[in-house]
Amino acid sequence: MPNEPTKRRGRPPKAEEVKPDAILQAALKCFATHGFEGASLRRIATSANVDVALIAHRHGAKLDLWKAVVDDIARKFVLELSRTPSHAEVAGATSIDRLQLAINQMIDFSAQSPEMAMFVIKEIAQRDERFHYVYERLIRPAQDVLLPTVEWAIADGFLKNVDPELFFYNVTGAIALTVSMPSLVRFDGDALSSEHFLLGMKVLWRSLLQQAI
Repeated sequence: MPNEPTKRRGRPPKAEEVKPDAILQAALKCFATHGFEGASLRRIATSANVDVALIAHRHGAKLDLWKAVVDDIARKFVLELSRTPSHAEVAGATSIDRLQLAINQMIDFSAQSPEMAMFVIKEIAQRDERFHYVYERLIRPAQDVLLPTVEWAIADGFLKNVDPELFFYNVTGAIALTVSMPSLVRFDGDALSSEHFLLGMKVLWRSLLQQAI
């Protein structure tokens, strides 16, 4: 069993002082780093600087906390994909432009929290009940939002001989894998959020889409 992290010094904050997001963010990082089995409630509590009893009180068992993390990611991701573009973003935009905009949204969202991508990649590698929960609560809703844009680009002739669902899985999987690669930090201390890195990913996908036309 992996060694538990050393408990932080100082008195843990009172329950009413702890924001719900603090526990969810600590849980996300622990699950992403150590996996479900390696992320104990005590490890998560130490990371969040709270008493482990508070996590149990708010979320119940570890699986319940894990589900809360999935639901939080799903809510934020689907909300971002569903965001209504500004008039300037879509003025005169073709279906392929709208698809590029959706891909840019996914890149920006994923780069803001690489732990989310790491977390999802770990879970979809498993073919168990947790995988099905991730699929039903996160993957399918995101697919439902993005697929009409892909199908629009296909109908307009921009994407030829493309299966929309396969396109969705390839794009989302490639983005998630790229932003979760630990080796990327060699560029600088904040590589994933740097404008150079994000622009490079967007230019790459724009180039790939143009080749598909």
